[in-house]
Amino acid sequence: MVAGGVITGLFLLMAVFAPWVAPYGEAQYRGLPQLGRPGADHWFGTTNLRYDVFSRVVYGSRLAFQVVILSTAVAMVIGVPLGLVAGYTGRWLDRCLVLLMDAMYAFPSLLLAIVAAFALARYVGQGVPAAAISISVIYVPQYFRVVRNHTLAVREETFVEAARAMGAPRRTVVGRYVFFNVVQSVPVIFTVNAADAILTLAALGFLGYGVPIPAAEWGYDISRAIGDVANGFWWTSFFPGAFILLLVTGLTLLGEGINDIINPLLRRRGVGVGAVAPGAVVVERGATVATPELDATTVGGADIDAPPTEAVALEPTAVAVDVPAVTAAVASVPAASVPADVALSVRDLRVTYASARGPVVAVDGVSLDVRRGESVGLVGESGCGKSTLGRGILGILPGGATATGRVVVDGVELSTLSATERRQARGEKVALIFQEPMTRLDPLQRVEDHFVETIQAHRPDVTRREADAMAATALAAMRIPLTRARHYPHEFSGGMRQRIMIALGLVLGPAVVVADEPTTSLDVIVEAQILDILDDLRRQSSMALVLITHNLGIVAQTCDRLAVMYAGHIVEEGAVGPVFSTPRHPYTQGLLASVISLDTERLSSIPGSPPDLLDPPPGCRFAERCPFAMAVCREQVPALASTDDGSKVACHLYPGADPRHPEQKWIPVGRRDDIHDPLLDGALQ
Repeated sequence: MVAGGVITGLFLLMAVFAPWVAPYGEAQYRGLPQLGRPGADHWFGTTNLRYDVFSRVVYGSRLAFQVVILSTAVAMVIGVPLGLVAGYTGRWLDRCLVLLMDAMYAFPSLLLAIVAAFALARYVGQGVPAAAISISVIYVPQYFRVVRNHTLAVREETFVEAARAMGAPRRTVVGRYVFFNVVQSVPVIFTVNAADAILTLAALGFLGYGVPIPAAEWGYDISRAIGDVANGFWWTSFFPGAFILLLVTGLTLLGEGINDIINPLLRRRGVGVGAVAPGAVVVERGATVATPELDATTVGGADIDAPPTEAVALEPTAVAVDVPAVTAAVASVPAASVPADVALSVRDLRVTYASARGPVVAVDGVSLDVRRGESVGLVGESGCGKSTLGRGILGILPGGATATGRVVVDGVELSTLSATERRQARGEKVALIFQEPMTRLDPLQRVEDHFVETIQAHRPDVTRREADAMAATALAAMRIPLTRARHYPHEFSGGMRQRIMIALGLVLGPAVVVADEPTTSLDVIVEAQILDILDDLRRQSSMALVLITHNLGIVAQTCDRLAVMYAGHIVEEGAVGPVFSTPRHPYTQGLLASVISLDTERLSSIPGSPPDLLDPPPGCRFAERCPFAMAVCREQVPALASTDDGSKVACHLYPGADPRHPEQKWIPVGRRDDIHDPLLDGALQ
């Protein structure tokens, strides 16, 4: 953008101050040599008509800006309002305007400009206004199409609907709510059209339909210099052509730069793809890393290394208690050591998003195993990294995101595959079921076409008939009549569309299915039906299921195990029964306490909100919201440690959470009475 702005700015200054920059007038020829070579008196030489070439190209820039500004202004004044009205109003007016604009857009742009210039020459005459209007005819359809398409999307937004519901008149809704949301694309079109207008003006001048002599116009000067080139007088056409090329390049670069600024998807500020979070250590495979020894002498002013039989005060609010050592959860294992009955093995998965303020680690070192035929529920508040974990497993992260760690699916380590191999593994090894199925199904394709396209993309040798048979089997498993296969997505209800999405994910028989809130926005009856179907398919085909949801009732009904995520970490994991009956982590306790049932007499919630992952706090990320937080919680990140019932919990209330002292756990004085943990109760006796 900087280069384009500099080039365009220099041309603009030259155009504004042309009388002072050019040593001669744009049509001065008296006293000048004919076809004089470039030199000290005439920097770019002279033409066959004795014009100074440098003066002509300087004045030509002024004419170019006049025509460009006027033509694009006329196109915007006509195209933008028509696009707004057509997109917002719709019906017959929209159809008529679209038909007219498409007919204009179908003509070759230069031919359309020549026809317009020829018609205007009779009534307006040749000159700047006629040239500008003839060029603007080309760009009116472009402004119309872009603005109309954006208007069609914006008019369905909830804030526009709210304005209509409050009784705002149409002119207010279009002028204030819609216009300012679609006008952002206009500057980009302006700069792109401006560059094209320079070329169109030069082409009209070259063909004799532009601004007539004696006005300085680059295209006309090039047409007059064709014979000069053959005789060796190259400068008469070279410099006008070079100025056209430079200005078009400058405007194009400027337009691309403006597009990068306006469009947030094209921004790459802060940390780019592949960037490393501050303080992170990059380690190559096979290298060893020396870690500094932790100073375990004191924590919060207390002596940690006290005799085992003594309870040492950490602070006035905490005591340390020794218990038998407990083995902490393994952080990483080689792919070869993954048991045969484990369908999905995730080790130390870390997903980082690049943002304008810096890197955001949405999933921070997560490890998880799911066995064949097992269903694992992934729960937590919004923004805790559940959906990012699911997409990180499949490797379908958005631009600007990077993932590290190991993902092994059905014995294949996805993290080591090439992009093509990983794409092939999606659908065959692991599948993702999205929420909101209507946005995921192509409205222009029949249901059967979705299946055929998916099947043949993975298995090119499969014929259409064989693909139809596979689709029929998958749809039948989801209890969808085969007669509906040739229908379009809009002909199905929300529950039926979600069944189609599930069937589409299962048609290739993947070993692992990640379901990202598959029952969102469905009524409870349809929700129960879909969950029953998923459960039956899982048991029949030994498919591993990772169910991402906010609904703890669904987890209790459908899942074998439960993993609780908070701020990018798994804080508790275990069988559904033990976790629901005896939640260990304070965050899990808060989630379960927030569930409303028929016996609920008092509403409960977790105070505060999750931390900002751009700069997460040291130690336990739940410490600021935890009623049992101690000094060690704010200093040391708790490890995911095993408990006596086979669960895992990342909390300093339990032994093994502090890797510096795995045989100790911390118990806050004045703890809540509603924690009933045999280990804790026995330690306090």
